[in-house]
Amino acid sequence: MVTEIEIKDDMQILADFMYSVILKYSDKVDLDSLPDPEVLFMMQDIKKFIKLKAEKRKEKDWCDIEYVVFT
Repeated sequence: MVTEIEIKDDMQILADFMYSVILKYSDKVDLDSLPDPEVLFMMQDIKKFIKLKAEKRKEKDWCDIEYVVFT
């Protein structure tokens, strides 16, 4: 009779642990009420873009030299 021994590597142990934690606390977390991650990341990217544009605009305004000729 041959018995098969199950050998688990570190990743499988971690996956089993995370699975058990998610099952245990999924009803308390209420995953349906969490925001959509794609929308959240898109909003963060938009905010970074707006901040970068504002910084570049300030740099451009600060570096521009105007020449005025008085006659």
